Amino acid sequence: MAGLGLVLSIARDALAAQRYGIDVTSHNIANVNTPGYSRQSPVQVTKEPAPCGKLLLGRGVDTTQVIRACDQFVENELMQKKSGMTSYKEMENYVQILEQLFNETSETSTSSMLADFWNLWQDISNNPSGDSERIALYRKSEMLSEHFTRLSEDLTQLGNDLTSAINAGINEINQITDEIAQLNAQITATEASSTANDFRDKRNVLLSKLSQDLNIKAFEQSNGSLTIVTARGCILVNQNSSYHLEVSGDNGDRVVWHSSGDTTVDITNYITTGKLGGWLDMRDKILTKYSLDLDALVKEFIWAVNQQHAQGVGLEGFSTLEGTYAVSSTQEELGTLDSGLPYYNKIKDGTFKIWVYDSSGNVVGEGPTTIFIDANPGGTTLEDLRDTINDKTTNPNLQNLTATIAQGKLEINADAGFTFAFSDDTSNVLPALGINTFFQGSSAGSIAVNPMMDNKDFIAAAQIDTDGSFTSGDNTNAIAIAGLQHISTDIPEWTCNRVNGNTEGSITATIEGYYRSMVGSIGIVSQNISRAKDFNEAMVNRLSEIRDSVSGVSLDEEIANLMKYQHAYSAAAKLISISDEMLNTLLNVK
Repeated sequence: MAGLGLVLSIARDALAAQRYGIDVTSHNIANVNTPGYSRQSPVQVTKEPAPCGKLLLGRGVDTTQVIRACDQFVENELMQKKSGMTSYKEMENYVQILEQLFNETSETSTSSMLADFWNLWQDISNNPSGDSERIALYRKSEMLSEHFTRLSEDLTQLGNDLTSAINAGINEINQITDEIAQLNAQITATEASSTANDFRDKRNVLLSKLSQDLNIKAFEQSNGSLTIVTARGCILVNQNSSYHLEVSGDNGDRVVWHSSGDTTVDITNYITTGKLGGWLDMRDKILTKYSLDLDALVKEFIWAVNQQHAQGVGLEGFSTLEGTYAVSSTQEELGTLDSGLPYYNKIKDGTFKIWVYDSSGNVVGEGPTTIFIDANPGGTTLEDLRDTINDKTTNPNLQNLTATIAQGKLEINADAGFTFAFSDDTSNVLPALGINTFFQGSSAGSIAVNPMMDNKDFIAAAQIDTDGSFTSGDNTNAIAIAGLQHISTDIPEWTCNRVNGNTEGSITATIEGYYRSMVGSIGIVSQNISRAKDFNEAMVNRLSEIRDSVSGVSLDEEIANLMKYQHAYSAAAKLISISDEMLNTLLNVK
């Protein structure tokens, strides 16, 4: 009877073991298309033998555990490559938008509009007094200004969109870390007495998703919980606790880690990969660079045109004139940063001439009044300039002019019947103050045609002769402005880095040459991002294949296992049937 009992026990355990095998195989087959699922296998071992008489007989089979087929090294490598791939994918999406903003294939491209602008000045030089030429220049200049303004607004909106994406990404990150912390608690509780394979798979999926949002490192503790660390060693998950990221900064453009207490750490500049890293690089590195470069281009363009325009005169003199640039303090030297003038650094020691004309167009007095400008510390302030113009004793030829300061801007008014004009400015103070200039503003977002140009007769195509005369047929200044397109100048070029900050350099180029270089640079950046994305994508695909070969479910293999366990189950059941026959035989013995 002891022998038959042993057979029945072995058969019972065999049935249970094969049933476990069928259960696990069925679970694998059911999850063949489940993302992140790792194939599971029952571990069957021989039970400890037991003595039977003088023999030591085996006691059958036992299922000790169900293991996951998982190579953590491959999983970690795949996680890191996915982080890089998603970073470049997001950057590629936005850099393609940036390329479209600077599309040079249409007739309304920046290059075409700049060429039209210079050509229209050439048209004016051919017919300096022509109304149609002046109107065409004015309209085209308005269109060019609006074009630059739209570019600036589009770049700003693109930056705002990136900030919104960052905010949404942070909310997603916080949600994922909360879920991982909860899974940590479930895994540690389950594995105190069993295995938590499915919980671990679910946690791996979340971990992979988290790595696609930002750069992280994960460490498994002895109790099975996962500790996740991000930039600057900030802990996102520890045991069953999670720590959130938050949006900070005056414009909501910073990412900070928040501890369980009141401690916060700014990690914006240290997030290098994942969607968040891609968005931050795109916004704070690439987009910021080209926004600064565009502003530098437009600022230099405005200055070049205004500096030359201020040297000329239109078809008539001014009866009243207000500068377009305001100082922040009327008592600060004009040539210093504290003056608040956008072109303060262009002002230098020099002079300019003011000519006053009576109602007949004759020069008042013996000739022009020369105004001296001292650009050194302790030099000329706006109040000094105003007082110099108003000093009738020293400058009797200016007795019919009055200079005032309104809201930081210099304003000059002539008595009734008198007009005035300017020439020979070697100090650059006139364009720096916006006196007799064609444009106003100092950036792509602020450029506009000077409202004074509403009177097209003020377009300065001519220059004043040494005797103070100027004629409607003079094209000297128009030719000089048209020629600016061929003149190279030093224009700032920016290098932006989220860790080391933004650095201003300089290149020598024409306005159009600088712009073509900038557009070409955008194309190169776009190509580099696409190549990096393709490389990381190829690595992810290769690592995914390796991961699937280790952890993936093969239906052919599982069907074979199912048949194997099915036959083993049938054989174990046959053991029970045979044992029953043997028992009946013994019971029937008389």
